[in-house]
Amino acid sequence: MRETVPILEVGAKFALSKRVGTVLTVRRADMVVLWDEYVDPETGEVFFQIADGIAHDVIEDADKRGALRILSRPSVQRHDAERPAFLRSEKEIGRQNWRRCHVMAAENLIAQGILQRTRASFVENAVELLRLGENIYRETCLRKTNTAKRRGGAVVDLGQQHAPPTSAAQVHKWYLSFRRGGADALFDDYARSGNRRDRHDHVIASIAQSIIEMRLDEERPTVTSITDSVRAACIVHYDSLGEDHRGKLPGYDFVHGLIDAIAPAEHAIRTRGFKVAYKDMHSLGVGITTTRAFERVEIDEYDVDLNVLLNSAGVWDWLTEDERVGLGLNGEAKRVKLSAAIDVHTRCIGAMRISAGDTTSLARDTIEMLLQDKTPVADALGAHDRWDMFGCPEKIVFDRGPTYIKDEFYDLLAGLGIDYHGAPSRKPWLRPFIERLFRTIHNGLLQRFSGRTFSNVVAKGENKAEERASITLPEFLQWLVRWVVDVYHNTPHRGLGGRTPAEAWQQAIAVHRPRGVTRDELRRAFGIKRRVKLGRKGLRVMHIDYQSDELAEFCNRYGMGKTFEVFWSPADIGVVLMRVSDDHWLSVPAADNQWIGKSFEDLERLRHYLRGERAVSDVVRAKAIQAIDAAAQDGKVRRGMLPHILNAENFDTNEKKLRRYMVTTDRELAESDRRDLFADEVQLPTPQQLSSNDVDDDLME
Repeated sequence: MRETVPILEVGAKFALSKRVGTVLTVRRADMVVLWDEYVDPETGEVFFQIADGIAHDVIEDADKRGALRILSRPSVQRHDAERPAFLRSEKEIGRQNWRRCHVMAAENLIAQGILQRTRASFVENAVELLRLGENIYRETCLRKTNTAKRRGGAVVDLGQQHAPPTSAAQVHKWYLSFRRGGADALFDDYARSGNRRDRHDHVIASIAQSIIEMRLDEERPTVTSITDSVRAACIVHYDSLGEDHRGKLPGYDFVHGLIDAIAPAEHAIRTRGFKVAYKDMHSLGVGITTTRAFERVEIDEYDVDLNVLLNSAGVWDWLTEDERVGLGLNGEAKRVKLSAAIDVHTRCIGAMRISAGDTTSLARDTIEMLLQDKTPVADALGAHDRWDMFGCPEKIVFDRGPTYIKDEFYDLLAGLGIDYHGAPSRKPWLRPFIERLFRTIHNGLLQRFSGRTFSNVVAKGENKAEERASITLPEFLQWLVRWVVDVYHNTPHRGLGGRTPAEAWQQAIAVHRPRGVTRDELRRAFGIKRRVKLGRKGLRVMHIDYQSDELAEFCNRYGMGKTFEVFWSPADIGVVLMRVSDDHWLSVPAADNQWIGKSFEDLERLRHYLRGERAVSDVVRAKAIQAIDAAAQDGKVRRGMLPHILNAENFDTNEKKLRRYMVTTDRELAESDRRDLFADEVQLPTPQQLSSNDVDDDLME
């Protein structure tokens, strides 16, 4: 066991936990301390003087935590009890060093026999004494700055210099003081100079204090206005005493000094209100601490201070007009809403969604993105690094705004096994990491583009943001993803001890990797719930048949025609999840293997390809799907940053639109006897008939 070395010796006086004690005896394992009498200012409890033992380990632990304060030691001599050397300012130490250099010059001349210790000898050898003192002072300054003479005669900055002494007699006084009191005797008393007494008596000060307490409120009057009120009250006071007030009234500086003497917290409460004062001045401790990645994730929404041109720019031409309106792609310059999730432990951005229109699913889509690997998005948009910060968080923190205080949102988190904490709204300091992230996005990315809206009209000035908008929504999504993946995640972070978020993530997952979720869990949490009838071809959702051996066996055993609850995910339409019972779920893949791994966006692309094509054979349909697979994925991944356009409310409408362009045997039979629009309605004349005279004159009219 390590032997503890005592920090305090006998006679040492110290303060610990607001109590003052003096060491009486030091023993091997502890010491005897005489504690002074102490009265607790909050409770009024009196602790009488008592001698008690305290272990060395307790003193050492208090010293580590900074709770031990040494008041005095018998072994430490202090020449000036009021002003020890470590409390002196740099200017005071500089003046003391200047005097000491001239004292050293005098000692050198005395040692050489040139100078005597008398005042007359100092005056007689003044020129040599002052010259030598100046040289010693200059050499001292050079050693202090650690600077040698520069080449070419360049000037060396030695800091603040002092003028030579007025006479050698002054140096003689310094020399005598040094011999009597040492180096500390060369300090001057400039710090005590000046008249520090109040010009006005305590009655006038009380009157001024009462006026200040009455006038200093949230209306925030000027000091000049408060000074007028104080002077008026003092005039009335002197008039009641029958005294002349001229030359006795307090001025601006006196009142300003009384206001400055008020505690900053009280001043802020008086002038700004308690809520604002608390937000700006409340004390901070260690703060939020985490030990692993995704232990705590903060999520919030933010109106981007940048106008973006809301057009598809050819990337999303396959969207219908209604879907473009739903996504807000109307070609106007408008601010978009950004929803983001940040991991507190590593400061990595786990998800980010953009909405240009009115949507209620932005938070839901953000959590869905948080659970999935976003590297395909980063790769498609030109990012260099991977965006593989994903997993199921242990706790999600959000504000109690209207977006989050919904039973559907709570049920979603509970179904995924995620704990949640709703911080009070309008208290952003309770979610400091996500709020700081939005400011970082604004300062690091948005300021580079024209069309900024600024935070208020004063900062905006005459900047017409709508007219200056120059970046489209697809371009904004691309640069946003590249900035997150390649810039933000690779920038050293002060809160991470100089590490980058990417480095912190790699170190965190090397110890503990956040748990993942299966595709069935994602379908159950984020899929659209429908009731579908079981038929011979299995389940049909959005005109896609879903069939499997297990489903066929189930159909043979329990019969067809029954309706089951099915979860269908727009992000993965290759498989549906059928609920047989509360504890029995069945995953059914698409009968057509070409839909495995596809999304609703792929289905929409097919509809766009088939729009207006009535007679479509299986071969043409296969070619269409092949064309979809070969199409560029740029628009698809950009679309993945936007909210889903399909939800439970518009599911039936989209299904009818798909049915409009689907080809069935019934439709082909119904159209087999279709006639031309003008068949047998008008008999057009031949060219020979037109040249003859037998043509009906009515035809020529």
